[in-house]
Amino acid sequence: MTQLTNVIKRSGAVVPFNPERIANAIYRAAVEVGGRDRKTADDLANQVVQILEANPDPNYIPHIEEIEDLVEKVLIENAHAK
Repeated sequence: MTQLTNVIKRSGAVVPFNPERIANAIYRAAVEVGGRDRKTADDLANQVVQILEANPDPNYIPHIEEIEDLVEKVLIENAHAK
């Protein structure tokens, strides 16, 4: 269970944080290029959540664009690790 409870959308609305949405987005992107590895999508999403949770501010609410940037960073780092 994540310590994050909310995320800020592009509209500025604050909505509940759902790490499953990150995993789903990564998986859908993988499917678009011929991938079908749900476990890898889940693992990558967990890496993104861990980075977000490393923020020491107890009132921290990530912005959706920050999450998207972290997804890209994690994908690139994992691609270079292979």
